[in-house]
Amino acid sequence: MNILIGRFGAYEIALGLAFGVLLGFLPKANLLFVILAIIFFLSRANIIIGVLATLVISFFAPWLYSFADWLGREILMSAQGQQIIGMLFCIPVMPWTMLDHTVVLGMFLLGVLLFLPVFLVAWIWLKIVLPKPKEQPPKPIPTKT
Repeated sequence: MNILIGRFGAYEIALGLAFGVLLGFLPKANLLFVILAIIFFLSRANIIIGVLATLVISFFAPWLYSFADWLGREILMSAQGQQIIGMLFCIPVMPWTMLDHTVVLGMFLLGVLLFLPVFLVAWIWLKIVLPKPKEQPPKPIPTKT
């Protein structure tokens, strides 16, 4: 339980928010989401903020599907995109990531592109807003008697 409660620093909250945005953008029924969710849960991110951000972003993400479809199609139709996807899909588990689907690829790229800006903006803002931890006065050294 301490894992859920004890991560309320600016870094942890910002990391949870960034992971929440990334996971919220992805369609949920693929191996890519599972791998990124495992990385999220193993990181120092605030789990509560990350899960809440994932739920909120998941609600609004379908509005971006047409743009993600266009972005994914442009990448998959390019010569370099076809080469990269062809090389990746030689790995046996890669088809389960569904990166050959235009919406999945487009939403993954949007999430990856937004990960660092969301983290930095949230981290800087939280460093300003969150109260500074109070310094404890030094404990007196007991004298021997």
